[in-house]
Amino acid sequence: MMELETQNILKNSPKEKQEKRIKRWQLYYGKVMPFLYSRFSGILGMVRKILVNIVGLFRPITYQVSENDMRVVVHKTCALAAQTFMLAMANESYDTCAMEGFDSRKVKSVLKLPLGAEINMVVSCGIRDEHGVWGDRMRIPFDEVYQRI
Repeated sequence: MMELETQNILKNSPKEKQEKRIKRWQLYYGKVMPFLYSRFSGILGMVRKILVNIVGLFRPITYQVSENDMRVVVHKTCALAAQTFMLAMANESYDTCAMEGFDSRKVKSVLKLPLGAEINMVVSCGIRDEHGVWGDRMRIPFDEVYQRI
């Protein structure tokens, strides 16, 4: 990853800014990201939380650094990636359906994922069969679920 970023900086940055940008990326990906995404529990976890709160007094920073916070962040990020995938598939004339309520043990077994792996969702995709939908579709009216503030 670092090599790819370095090449990207060298290719797309003015010469006078390259060295500073490379150092910034090395700090970010070499120190900050491992610090934020590493599993710390107990005293180390509390120290990280305190440190983040202190840094947050002086600059914008993500405060979601506990293991449970990170699980939520990762699942939201995965959902956004799935949404982008579904939009890209629609652009290529494929239909998709995000599914929840599946047997995660079976899915993990079929995909040969480790026991601790978590599955955010399953997305089916393919070409719609004109006779594939059983019964009428029902949607809740937009104005019942959306409210302008």
